[in-house]
Amino acid sequence: MGEKFDKPEVWLALHSFLVAFVWEMFQMPFYEMGASTAWQVTTRCALASFGDAGVMVFAYSVATLIARNRQWLHHATWKPLMAFLLTGEVITIAVEFVALRVPWGWNYSARMPVLWGIGLIPIAMWLVVPLAALRLAAPRTPKTAGDSASMTG
Repeated sequence: MGEKFDKPEVWLALHSFLVAFVWEMFQMPFYEMGASTAWQVTTRCALASFGDAGVMVFAYSVATLIARNRQWLHHATWKPLMAFLLTGEVITIAVEFVALRVPWGWNYSARMPVLWGIGLIPIAMWLVVPLAALRLAAPRTPKTAGDSASMTG
């Protein structure tokens, strides 16, 4: 299919966007939407899903450095998997913390369960969506063993 599509990051980004978009749409009752139209909500969810996919690729890159193998998703051990999930969780908590405090950010609805002021739905998202995206991306990438952690090849 082409060398660019052999890279796990490409498939992870694609599947991350798709799975995150579904999650984003279903979590909308936990956020204040005000008078937003369905189209506005859908657009916001799509933009958030692009951000989620970007964070997921970054987290995958961090895990790749730890695993020293770009194809670690085929034989994930606890170290790269924990690095992947924790990187995403830390970024999610930071984004939620900031977005709840700036005028252009968002607000939770009364339905959002919170712990220390941060919504538990976004935290849960960073356990469910990344694992689903990894599972979907793995069959589409080669299982080449020993690929270096270099992001160039």
